[in-house]
Amino acid sequence: MKLFGPDRQRVGYADQEWSVWVSGMDDIHNKDSLADALEQANELNAVFADLRTRDDSEFSPILYAVVLHYGYAWTQATEHAHRVDCGHPDCGPCSFDRNEPQAGAA
Repeated sequence: MKLFGPDRQRVGYADQEWSVWVSGMDDIHNKDSLADALEQANELNAVFADLRTRDDSEFSPILYAVVLHYGYAWTQATEHAHRVDCGHPDCGPCSFDRNEPQAGAA
């Protein structure tokens, strides 16, 4: 599965703005904001790292928590490369574009 790059695959829901996907378990946790998604992903990844150091078995699942934006793995750089608003409230380029009326917007 390809999470980043020009031919990335959607792993979450197209109608959910922010969520966290847990690889290996294929769980998706819907979130209300980017900040909430980043916080949960950070907490989960810290727990997964701790579990990995405690049980270093070749049979231990490798788990990662990945922030999703409309179902796609999110990073600011990836969103910018796809010319998509990254959703970060303090992003200069995206904030500038948010203030411009979009063609076809009512």
